[in-house]
Amino acid sequence: MDFEFHYTKEQERFREEVRAFIEENAFKEPVVTADPLKLTPELYKEGRELERKLGAKGWYAPGYPKEYGGGGLEIEQCVILAEEIARIEEERRWAGRSEVYSIQTSGIMMHGTEEQKQRFLPPILRGDWAGWQCFTEPDAGTDEASMKSTADRDGDVYIINGTKVFVGLTPVLIYDEIYLYWPAVTDRKAPRHQNISAFFIPGDLPGINYLPQNLIAAPGRKWQVICENVRCPADRLIGEENKGWLVTQATLAAEHGGGGSAIPRNRMVLRFIEYCQKTLRNGQPISRDPMIQDILVKIYIEYNVGRLWGLRNYAMSQGQIPRVRYTGTQTALHGKLNASQLEGALVDILGPYCLIDDPELRVLAGEIENRVRMSELSHVGGTPEVQKIMMSRALGLGRGGTRAAPPKR
Repeated sequence: MDFEFHYTKEQERFREEVRAFIEENAFKEPVVTADPLKLTPELYKEGRELERKLGAKGWYAPGYPKEYGGGGLEIEQCVILAEEIARIEEERRWAGRSEVYSIQTSGIMMHGTEEQKQRFLPPILRGDWAGWQCFTEPDAGTDEASMKSTADRDGDVYIINGTKVFVGLTPVLIYDEIYLYWPAVTDRKAPRHQNISAFFIPGDLPGINYLPQNLIAAPGRKWQVICENVRCPADRLIGEENKGWLVTQATLAAEHGGGGSAIPRNRMVLRFIEYCQKTLRNGQPISRDPMIQDILVKIYIEYNVGRLWGLRNYAMSQGQIPRVRYTGTQTALHGKLNASQLEGALVDILGPYCLIDDPELRVLAGEIENRVRMSELSHVGGTPEVQKIMMSRALGLGRGGTRAAPPKR
């Protein structure tokens, strides 16, 4: 099947509309750092305004139903939006997210009541709310079911206690914009996976404390969030009580790559190859070295493997082709393993220059240094070993898997 997108004249006219909007609202000069940890509070706030401007046109959630605040656009229009914003992001002229993160929406879309969808989705899809996924705890990372956070029913509220770590991506707190997507134990006597409920906790409730975490590498500022006897309204329970594991799995499926990607997530590879073609070393382009040519060919091949798998998974998420259970995890595993391989390639070609963030010496405006530093951050969304286990179970292999019966003779 051809997963590439081919556009009509009408769709190209839509691109012109998108491009005009972006040029009107984007920064005129490159101002956004390659390292999200260095994003200033001022730029973050401006980025949030850009998200709201997209939301006002239905473009922050272009593929979602209009009745929930989305754009209700066709697939090709969604891809055009993503392509045009990706272009301006590469120029460092766009702050904030270009589209609502499916982690914020998957659980409520699949398990929320219609009333909850009508109440919670519009501010999320318009960009008014910024959801924080509060899953990881000091003693519960990969083994999500071992969480210690609790939620006890008390009339029309749940009393929430617990600590979550590595939360959020923001350098500044705007409390009334935040909601905490927070799973917690609601039945201490029930078996694992049958004792958890999921909540959307308003981020400005009394008893919530936010502590910044200083990390060497992260995709943005991370926070430790502590709930101490927080009284969360009972109508913030998403799905059924003690069925929160199903809600979180809908979210994790999106995080593990199940939604796919119409726009390659590693476009830096193409810019780096161009850099090697244009940059001289010992009087000739870097790319003329036969050993370096071999390395560049390998990373180009892996780039295209990830690109095509992203397109395939995107087609599955849009219902164009049947869903296959293991493909999202397969793509996530490839991305995690390839990150380390790409780091090795950058080090082999650039040597110490791949570690420099000096404004005059850094490569690709600091993106190479940030990519090398981030390359070993492979645990986000599940370590490579966890991805392998998930794939094996989807294929019916190993513990918890059911193999297909052998054919009758």
